[in-house]
Amino acid sequence: MSSAKANSGNAQPPQPLAASPPAQAFGRRVNRSCMECTRRKIKCDGRFPCSSCVYYRASEACEYRQRSRRNAVSRSAHEDVLHRLKGHEDILDKLFPGYNLSDLETKSRLELLDELGIRGLAIHSQPAHNRSSHHAPSSSNKDASYQGEDDSAPISENGDAAPEPQWNESLDQRETVATDDINAIGLATDKQARSYLGISSMSAAFRAIFRLYPPTKDHTAARARACAAAPPPSQLAVPMLTRDPALSLLREQRCIDFYFDHFHAVTPLIDEHDFRKQYTTGGRRDGSWLGLLNMVFALGSIASGSESLHEEYYKAARASFSLDSLGSGNLYSLQALCLLGGFYLHYRNSPNMAYGILGAAHRVAIALGLHREPRRSNSSSSTHTTPDPDEVRRAETRRRTWWSLVCVDSWACMTQGRPTCGRWEPATMDTALPSALHVDDHAALSLRASAQFCLICDRIQERLARIGRITGDEILALDQDLQAWHAALPAVLKQVDTASAHPRLQVAREFLRTRYYNARVILARCSVLLMAQNWRRKIVEDLLQDQRHTLARCCAVAADAIDAIALYWTPNRFLVWNSGWYLFQACTVPLLAMAMERNLGRGGGGGAGAAPLTMSRQFVAWQESLAKALGAFSEMRAWMRTSDRSPDIVSAMYEALTADTDAFVRTPSASDGSLDLFGWCDEQLTEMDWGMFLGEDSMPPDMMPLA
Repeated sequence: MSSAKANSGNAQPPQPLAASPPAQAFGRRVNRSCMECTRRKIKCDGRFPCSSCVYYRASEACEYRQRSRRNAVSRSAHEDVLHRLKGHEDILDKLFPGYNLSDLETKSRLELLDELGIRGLAIHSQPAHNRSSHHAPSSSNKDASYQGEDDSAPISENGDAAPEPQWNESLDQRETVATDDINAIGLATDKQARSYLGISSMSAAFRAIFRLYPPTKDHTAARARACAAAPPPSQLAVPMLTRDPALSLLREQRCIDFYFDHFHAVTPLIDEHDFRKQYTTGGRRDGSWLGLLNMVFALGSIASGSESLHEEYYKAARASFSLDSLGSGNLYSLQALCLLGGFYLHYRNSPNMAYGILGAAHRVAIALGLHREPRRSNSSSSTHTTPDPDEVRRAETRRRTWWSLVCVDSWACMTQGRPTCGRWEPATMDTALPSALHVDDHAALSLRASAQFCLICDRIQERLARIGRITGDEILALDQDLQAWHAALPAVLKQVDTASAHPRLQVAREFLRTRYYNARVILARCSVLLMAQNWRRKIVEDLLQDQRHTLARCCAVAADAIDAIALYWTPNRFLVWNSGWYLFQACTVPLLAMAMERNLGRGGGGGAGAAPLTMSRQFVAWQESLAKALGAFSEMRAWMRTSDRSPDIVSAMYEALTADTDAFVRTPSASDGSLDLFGWCDEQLTEMDWGMFLGEDSMPPDMMPLA
């Protein structure tokens, strides 16, 4: 220390020193010399930084090595550890009798739960800190204990982090089969094609069926391998539009008529009188008008039954759409976006792309002020005692465009489980419901009913997307709201006769009916999925009795939907596209119920030599509903798209779930040819990591081709 003071006169002004000595900074004893003084072999004063390091301007290198403290284990502590270890071994021996510890060490947590037969209770058996490690909820959300209802779980089945969600729905090449992941028919063909989905999705239902009764997946793989060698169906070349003006005009007029007779009856967002006038005069050639015109042609050609004519019209419409088109918003461009994202892209099996387009359309509509009812000044209202008919028509067109956008967005998101993103907020939106312009304005009547229905669906989607498990009471309350809406429908929209009603009204009736049943089916399917979490062989039979009543009610809803679609479907490509998709949705409920019944071990494992399944009365009823649905699919086949494979999926799962029943009779095939499951191979189905799409720690909670 004295030498340091002697040399202090020649040193530079000292740097600011730390406020605390090393013993206080570290809280433990340190060596007497810092590491830098030890290296220099000089005396250290023990400060931090020491005066020697300050002198040599090496304050940042002044560190003290902590002494390692030896902890001598006492005999009592050693005996306590041995006692606890023996207790843990006893517990493992009770849970896994006959297993070696070395065998259990190599198994994952989910495999251990499988051995116990309580894999479905995984989410409930996790401590709170373990659950939050998979999904980290915000501190303000107290109801975030249930986080396992997503198809897009961030943790894969083997515990590794799953890749970032991505998908590819490019329309540059025409697809011959449906491959989108929202409809759960592309999961096995592309491991990278996936997007966020929730408990209301088709993927959740399929994953639950495969988990409850694994032979279903095995049978699907075997059937796909059997037909893999079959040649793909021949595709007709897409014809180029003829350049003969007379033939082109006739074709366009035909497409316009079919559009207004079918699509317009469901979402009357276009002023038909103004549209036909603009088309006849041919005065407009701007991009917004051409985009809307070609979208009408494309959808009209689909309704007319053409298989490929819509391709050329879409290419013409696509040339009018660009990022710059969003910078010139007007009613025509907004209507074109609604038709593109609300209908056409779903027909092309691109629901994620449609989801983004409708999001942009929603922003354009708000920028145009369609979400607010225009305010009239007192002076103007007193001056015009009789409203201008043209002004009334324009105001009504704005309302119908807004509510049509709300409807197509709500219909499209019913099976996604995604947030509604403020689709309808009463605090900021007050657009009036559509009103009739004349006595026979059935379009306003149907759109008004659809808007009221979608407001209920908006609440359903918001609740299913919310963090936290939906309760049975909430599901019943929402289902009662749907039934109250249906009971309050005008008589003209509930009739099923086709003789006295206008053809457009018949189309609106069918859509209202199928969407009503579909909303109830989705709620019922959520109940079954939540129930399936606890539906395991180890559950006490008394608990199952309470669940059977709920299961029977859910299956009754699905049976009503299947009966209605099978009875009232209309032989038309546009209507069959809609009815076939909702029939596919309804079939998932009895398939889930049958998988749950097979999971209980009734009839053995379904392998070679297994005992025949003793069918209950409910099981037979589920078989009859599915047989009726497959019969309807077979009749619809002539009007279905070549890419539709939903009947094949239902047929394959039905055969797997009824393969060893006493009275198994092969049901009518959904197709005339072999079962073509989109080129699925055995390796893709049996080796793919389903946990990348659906959370394995819990039972997971389609966009629709049209809705």
